[in-house]
Amino acid sequence: MTTTDLATSEDAGGLAIVDGQTSFNKTQVATLRHMGVENAPEEDLRVFFHVCQRTGLDPFARQIHMIGRNAKVRDSSGRERWTTKYTIQTGIDGFRLIGRREANRRHETISVPPHEWMHQDGTWRPVWSKQWGTPLAAKATVVREGQSFTAVAMFDEYAQTKSGGLTSMWAQRPAGQLAKCAEALAWRMAFPQDLAGMYTDDEMSHADGHAPGEQGEAPRSATP
Repeated sequence: MTTTDLATSEDAGGLAIVDGQTSFNKTQVATLRHMGVENAPEEDLRVFFHVCQRTGLDPFARQIHMIGRNAKVRDSSGRERWTTKYTIQTGIDGFRLIGRREANRRHETISVPPHEWMHQDGTWRPVWSKQWGTPLAAKATVVREGQSFTAVAMFDEYAQTKSGGLTSMWAQRPAGQLAKCAEALAWRMAFPQDLAGMYTDDEMSHADGHAPGEQGEAPRSATP
């Protein structure tokens, strides 16, 4: 079955997902194919549509996208083979928008206190200086209706490397990159129903080598 079989709507108008729509239409599928997810199976596209609809993020404005990466798995006979696994990703601003939108809908208070970084001496610091090297970890908190959700991201688990060294972004902004990973974890803890199954680009940049908690992954394709 091809991805175009998902198109239940014959409306070939704009790219906007409209009320009452149950799946991507033909025009939307064609655009997604152009954006790099042409080989995504029906089931993955259905999940992607559901998440776009649930979060209100627009895949055609590149607010949210689906990344396919090759991953090595074992079949029932124990033999290893390569398969494509898709991850739904957005930027940290997408998480902030979803969380704040949901808090407003529920008339709840929401706040994000300043981040902290762990020094090599084990102390947490409210700012980070490059002269200290790279932080061991970053800590972020989301306070929802008075309840704090605190997450810690370890540098070794998230830093993106290439050819044995840090990529340019992680080398230039190690504290900022790591803080966004910690904040994403905190937002997901505070809003599990709204952010379940979603990851930020900063969290998953590590998957271009190997994702935290996963083995044997290599990049396959990504939306620009």
